[in-house]
Amino acid sequence: MNTTQIKDSILISDYLRSEGFKPVRQSGNELFYRSPIREDNDPSFTVNDSRGVWFDHGSGKGGSIIDLVMEMKRSNLREAIQHLNVYSQKTPFPNHQVENKPIRKTPQKKHEIASVKPLGNNFALTSYLKDRGVFAEAVKSGIISEVYYDYINDSGASNRYFGVGWSNDAGGYEVRSKYGKICIGQKDLLTIGNGERMNAFEGAMDFLSALKEKEVSLKDTNIILNSTSLTKKAIDKVYSNSKQYAGINLYFDNDKSGNKATLEFQIAYPLSKDKRHLFSGFSDYNEKIVSELPTQKKSLTR
Repeated sequence: MNTTQIKDSILISDYLRSEGFKPVRQSGNELFYRSPIREDNDPSFTVNDSRGVWFDHGSGKGGSIIDLVMEMKRSNLREAIQHLNVYSQKTPFPNHQVENKPIRKTPQKKHEIASVKPLGNNFALTSYLKDRGVFAEAVKSGIISEVYYDYINDSGASNRYFGVGWSNDAGGYEVRSKYGKICIGQKDLLTIGNGERMNAFEGAMDFLSALKEKEVSLKDTNIILNSTSLTKKAIDKVYSNSKQYAGINLYFDNDKSGNKATLEFQIAYPLSKDKRHLFSGFSDYNEKIVSELPTQKKSLTR
């Protein structure tokens, strides 16, 4: 079978069952599993058989059944296709299974951008950034906007929401509000500036916090990962740039994923500096900034 035939004939849930993974729960068309590609104590791996896709919320990875096999078996594309062809020949498919198999629909976007406006038009979003202690820096940076978007449910009905957001290098939008965070479009890095010094952050709020304390400059080369799952891509981006940086500074979170990202950078670039001592005792740079505000705000979405 070719790639299209594989995707159309093998349900991801069936394949996972054959590998010993069963769904923990179901919500609508989505099945929730403990991730088969990493250690996962909570079910944060979702499968939608009607669309033929999976997504691992912990790593930010997702795709088709072929992508899944490549992750689970640590294989390349050719090996994954060969494996699935062998699997399909060994696995009996009852006649009714093909007949009752969910019809693949064209993937429907759950979120769509309605409009993007400059900061200052929405009181709630202005207050959110002030509560994070970085409103002035958000305006100064020029990268933060008010993003208005629609959430479209399975029946096609939509609801309008908004948040502060920034466009990444692939044109996707990272959107944040006190109620949560999402990515609309493709997940990617955000690169700001092109200076001789390089600084790396997990999120834009941490970058704005460093900007507030004059730790970094808009003229530096600043890379925002938007997810530590993109650490390797950030490292590769630095490597592919012919520029010889005067220094590489790391401002990742004080947690397990931040430790891992810092270590990976330091292995790739031994002279890179871990700058987390600047917000020691806090989960990230922005939490330190918030703690220093006259009125401390709690439960702000990172």
